Amino acid sequence: MQLLWEHCKKELEGKIDRHNYNSYIKPTKQLQYSNNKLSILVPSTYLADWLEKHYLTMIRSIINHQTAAENKITFVVDSAGHKEAHTPAPAQAKKKAAKAKSDASQLKSQHSFETFVVGKCNEFAYASALACAKKPGAKYNPLFLYGGVGLGKTHLMQSIGRYILDKNKGANVLYLSSEYFVNQMISAMQKGQMDRFRKKYRNLDALLVDDIQFIAGKDRSQEEFFHTFNTLFEMGKQIIVSSDQFPKDIKRLEERLKSRFQWGLIADILPPSFETKIAIINKKAELNGYMMPLEVAEYLAQTIKSNIRELEGCMARIIAYASLSGRSVNLQLAQETMDGVYSEAIKHVDVAMIQKVITSYFDLKRYDLKSKSRARKVVVPRQIAMYLCREYTDESLPRIGELFGDRDHSTVIHSHKKIKRELEVNTKLYNDFKAVTKILEL
Repeated sequence: MQLLWEHCKKELEGKIDRHNYNSYIKPTKQLQYSNNKLSILVPSTYLADWLEKHYLTMIRSIINHQTAAENKITFVVDSAGHKEAHTPAPAQAKKKAAKAKSDASQLKSQHSFETFVVGKCNEFAYASALACAKKPGAKYNPLFLYGGVGLGKTHLMQSIGRYILDKNKGANVLYLSSEYFVNQMISAMQKGQMDRFRKKYRNLDALLVDDIQFIAGKDRSQEEFFHTFNTLFEMGKQIIVSSDQFPKDIKRLEERLKSRFQWGLIADILPPSFETKIAIINKKAELNGYMMPLEVAEYLAQTIKSNIRELEGCMARIIAYASLSGRSVNLQLAQETMDGVYSEAIKHVDVAMIQKVITSYFDLKRYDLKSKSRARKVVVPRQIAMYLCREYTDESLPRIGELFGDRDHSTVIHSHKKIKRELEVNTKLYNDFKAVTKILEL
């Protein structure tokens, strides 16, 4: 009876959609069969729910026919039910203690270095974060992560915290937003508990503060954070902060804080490339026990221009819609799911629109972009415009070159490569690029 489920899988393969078989049936294994009870091991809760809802009747019918008896079918989740059911009591206690420690640190289990997809856009930030996690306080202190919304700053910060806790169960790690820090300080002031507040924050082994720009303009909060920073730094404790802006560009942030944020290492995270977005989609689907068809992954990667968070949200919506409707995930279903719901995400731009925004932002004339001028104040905006046209329009390279003063397609390729490279190292260009894409709502 050890091959009972394998025989059932072969029969199911001939009866159901190939994509559904590969996504839901193929990853499963037989766990146990005795007394007319078959336990099937599945990689995720999502997969167990799907199988029970859509295929349980068919599976039971096949198994009953093969065994000539009535059987009970159960789905056991590998990462939860199966492993936890065989975990000794002392190990369970340790596991609960570790979870309590993680909860107190405000760290989420889904954020780890293993689940972070590395691409050209974030490889420097990833390497920096991993180095901090391995030697907290000794290397790159403080670490300042900056980049747009939803690009993975929080994921990296929490990965550092979880890594430190995994390697040192007694470590005192805390992740929070700067808004939470401000609110906690205000509450402590109102209750006359500032000594307790300072003790909490100045006795940490690692402090991870997200969205530090929120503290700007709040004098008392900046004062308190400044002294907290100094105390931890002098003790050799790891400090990590993140922002959507470069330190010197955060308005109303005290100069002494800007200076300290630049003491260590500054690592930026850029928007993901098409290939990186595909990798993120596949990784996320895999973690949920699912297989995303390539055509759907490419459609999402091409459609979602803004950030990873929205990309994951769209993917989750498509999977949920498929589950509720009992349909296979394919391009048609993905397009139906996205239609009208993410209209902002699927906004299209054309060359004329890009040229208009570029000339307005850089205070140029439309003619300048088509002229032969080699002045830097014209060349850089022109190259940014060509980069955007290649990334966000369906125009061919020769056509883009033609619309920029009858330039050769090789000029468009050169501009695209130049801007892509500069975005990783040129802070001013990166900020200008962000401002332009924001105006275009990309």
